[in-house]
Amino acid sequence: MKPISVFQTPRTAVMALLIGTACVMAAAQPERGVPLVPLAIAFPKTYNRLETMHLYGHYMQTLAQCAKVKLVNLRGEPIADRFDAVDILPESELLRHMKDGKLQLAQFTTGLVPVAADRSDGEPFAVRGHSTTGQYDVYELRLIVRADSRFKKPLDLVGSKIAHSTEKSNSGNLAPRAYFPTIGLLPDTNYKVMYSGGHERSIVGTQFGFWDAAAVASDQFERMARKKEIRADDFRVIWKSEPFPVESWV
Repeated sequence: MKPISVFQTPRTAVMALLIGTACVMAAAQPERGVPLVPLAIAFPKTYNRLETMHLYGHYMQTLAQCAKVKLVNLRGEPIADRFDAVDILPESELLRHMKDGKLQLAQFTTGLVPVAADRSDGEPFAVRGHSTTGQYDVYELRLIVRADSRFKKPLDLVGSKIAHSTEKSNSGNLAPRAYFPTIGLLPDTNYKVMYSGGHERSIVGTQFGFWDAAAVASDQFERMARKKEIRADDFRVIWKSEPFPVESWV
């Protein structure tokens, strides 16, 4: 999978163009003995290190070769040396390090992209996608309940407890607050918001009855099912949104 540009401000268009044409330039004008410029990169805690490298290792390798940079972590250690050198950081640290200039490239979850732009001088320029089709990857907000519960439709959850993940999460909080009122569920008014601390906790908490339902990202739900951490049949999806783009590069 390769990122494709979907944000086209003048500055980000230039960044995307530079990355996109760097391979051609590098092949046409090979330079030996030229020191590589270090570029600090980090990822959010969406996936663990092994999963992150499985998804993005080829992209990072290609980026380093094409743009003639040395990708490093915040300690200056080359990412290419070992897979566990990549930094997997909480939201607050990603924002802080980008604002301080210690981090030059990072992946931000959908809901955090506007925050990175407003507070950390970040410039979103690409999302994960497929170069062959020109389509970017997407996910949905899903409202899930236990399959054996009495909840069949969103209005059945009036007066219940619904898990949101974190305040800055798109599918875990921002999108539910925008969409749920349109299906009769007003956060903090006719249902109690329970912040779980993450999509996985929201899903598992629903399974074990800590709350009645959860607002979760479809890709996170499907990832847990693939890893056999949950059984998809144990849950019922009673509402889902239109698709959102996945994590963005900033």
